[in-house]
Amino acid sequence: MIGAGVAGCALAAGLRRGGWGGAIVLWEAGRGPGGRAATRRSRHDPGWHIDHGAPLFNLREGPEPDLVAPLRAGGWIEPWKEPAALLDAEGALGPADGDPLLSGHLFRGRRGMDDLARGLLALAEAPAVAAAAPGSLSCRYGTLIHQLEVRPGGGWRLADATGAVQGEADWLVLSGTLLAHPRALERFGWPQVPLQRASQGLGDGELEAALAAIASMEMEARTNLMLTIEPTAAARWLALPFRLLGLDGPAQRRWGLRRLSIQPLADGRCAVVAHGLLAEPDDAAAITALERAVAGALAPWLGDGAGAGETLVGVERRQLMRWGAAFPKAPGLPATATVCRRSRVAFCGDFIAGPGFGRIEGALRSAQALAGRLLVLVLLLGLALGNPAAATAAAATTTTPYRCDGDLLLATADNGAVDAPGIPNTVAGTVPGATVLLEWRGLRLQLPRTNNAGPPSYTDGIWWWSLEDPAQPRFLRRRGAIESFSCRAGPAAGPPADGR
Repeated sequence: MIGAGVAGCALAAGLRRGGWGGAIVLWEAGRGPGGRAATRRSRHDPGWHIDHGAPLFNLREGPEPDLVAPLRAGGWIEPWKEPAALLDAEGALGPADGDPLLSGHLFRGRRGMDDLARGLLALAEAPAVAAAAPGSLSCRYGTLIHQLEVRPGGGWRLADATGAVQGEADWLVLSGTLLAHPRALERFGWPQVPLQRASQGLGDGELEAALAAIASMEMEARTNLMLTIEPTAAARWLALPFRLLGLDGPAQRRWGLRRLSIQPLADGRCAVVAHGLLAEPDDAAAITALERAVAGALAPWLGDGAGAGETLVGVERRQLMRWGAAFPKAPGLPATATVCRRSRVAFCGDFIAGPGFGRIEGALRSAQALAGRLLVLVLLLGLALGNPAAATAAAATTTTPYRCDGDLLLATADNGAVDAPGIPNTVAGTVPGATVLLEWRGLRLQLPRTNNAGPPSYTDGIWWWSLEDPAQPRFLRRRGAIESFSCRAGPAAGPPADGR
């Protein structure tokens, strides 16, 4: 896996918890996991740590991803309960839920946002998981993969900028777009996009389509200013009526800011992180412009005592962080294009179209969906590197592809254990305790078998999957009214005949 951000770490956890027993290696150019959800720390200043990319994450779309509950139970994440607000161009505060990144259920890492990624890796290495899936999990930090090469017979060889081989793999997963997007040429001066170059001559139509979609993506850049405020001045910042401040569209245009967070430090200081929209090419000019913008936007609360002019009082450290691709713009990579079977390449991350697109939620959901698809492909098609128990469990399931309202749906039926043999619902070979796992549009729904006699049907009270006609299953959702989705067997069948 290239990238140990939230998506890469979540994919590792999903694969291991799902029974993958082979080796997993995460390659990360940074010094630790987290990506844009990392926490910046100092070896020389133990009390200094700043969540400079994402101070929190939110969940807005449907059932929460499977990995969230064990992260909460393990103490890695916790609900975010600090005050938040939305600033308009007139300087008035409104409810924070007008910001798409501040609505829904809010969470943060307990000791910093990098706890999210570290917790996901801990789930992948938990003793119970390791006993069932004993393959190794290793993270190679501080290494930028630059060259990709197809191995004779399949699989991939990875090399750094010097051409030195760093590793080999049967499957390659990109949890970000850097090695597949033309922006790599500008950022590093590379002559070619690594995955585009490596894919030439493979004849993999799925990979060619995915690369074309990624190459067409536009990304929003961010220039983030990090300020460390000394204790006396910090008291005024910490007394503000918000710890997280979003700006609406007109306010963003007025001040050139997208979001601002205030983060208390252990020794009475605080950190202020301003996510800027300004495009100053020079770092010194960018720092000056962003500090001036923060002072102007917060003048009604900070006043002259904290410096409402062009600079702020009590700043003991100023730093700048540039994100060249902070937020992908829609439409993103279609969820049906995340697995390229012939070349053994896959993608996950917040750039995958679907629920949570452009946010950490999208990274979690895309990784969860990809883990399910890879487990089906790798375990059931005999490409596993050695976990007989997992392979046996997988062989007891059957996976059928469908097109539901034009999008790929994978239905994995598992007959499970017989927990009530007296109930006469063994029609078509299903028994009490059976379940079906549906993967569709970034969702993973595990529905239990109903106790009704007749054709197999599954429901959790909201979603319903029924196989009166296996070629055209009934797929429903109850949200007050009943919503029906048109499904046909076969992933290559295209959209249903009724045009939906």
